[in-house]
Amino acid sequence: MELKMIFNRNFVFLLFFIAISSFFLFWAFNSYMIYEQKSANEDIMDMYLENLTKEIRKNKELVLTSAVLLSKNSDIKRCLKTNNKKECVKYLQKSKQSLVNTSLFKDVKIHLHKKNLQSFFRLWDLNNSKNDSLKEFRDCLKIVKNEKIPKACIEIGRFSMLIRGISPVVENGEYLGSIEAITDFSSIIEHFKDLGIKLYVLMDKKYISIPTKIEFKKEQILKNYVVLNNKLEDFSFLDNQEFKYTAYVKRSNYYLLYTPIYNINKEQIGTYVLKIYI
Repeated sequence: MELKMIFNRNFVFLLFFIAISSFFLFWAFNSYMIYEQKSANEDIMDMYLENLTKEIRKNKELVLTSAVLLSKNSDIKRCLKTNNKKECVKYLQKSKQSLVNTSLFKDVKIHLHKKNLQSFFRLWDLNNSKNDSLKEFRDCLKIVKNEKIPKACIEIGRFSMLIRGISPVVENGEYLGSIEAITDFSSIIEHFKDLGIKLYVLMDKKYISIPTKIEFKKEQILKNYVVLNNKLEDFSFLDNQEFKYTAYVKRSNYYLLYTPIYNINKEQIGTYVLKIYI
């Protein structure tokens, strides 16, 4: 009888040991699988962030190269010196068409500025050229004027937050003004669409008073941001959000990967949000 009781105690102990061991093995395996999944997800997020950075850099380089080439033209220099835009307009309209024909741009906007940081004219808005002052909100322009060095930046202006390449127009050391080649985020949005991913470009809502030439639809205006995507859809999943830093969050069946948009002064003026189904 005593032997049987010892056997039963040993058997219970063995079962207990097996149960505890199984629990820890399951916990260790589960923790390992969670770690592996998280590591795989982070690799995917890093890949898409790198892809986004590459596309932004490419667009910045394109507009900057275009602006530098345009700034060397003698017609541009002459019209800035004489304050006569007629010859400039003719040349720039041809130049714009040449740029579009290269297939590097679906569209490119060209803006010429006076040396006092007033708009001389916007090639896409010639009927409304009013020499409006840009010095209050166009820091990139001020830096180009002060340093006389071409710059690429993302900046908010009268016509929204855009990718800009700005080059000084200089003759014999004299600063005459600057010229700007501009593109929006459409080509980058299309690039990610081809990968099965949605990219949303958000402008911080506190800057909504600057783009006075744009009438945003009510669907685009969220609590903290303005959605700059041209194609309207249900943006409610982005509402009541505040995207800071670079991170990702899991939703029901997708991830939101987000990263800041900075201006030339390293101030966050918006956010890129990628909607990724994994």
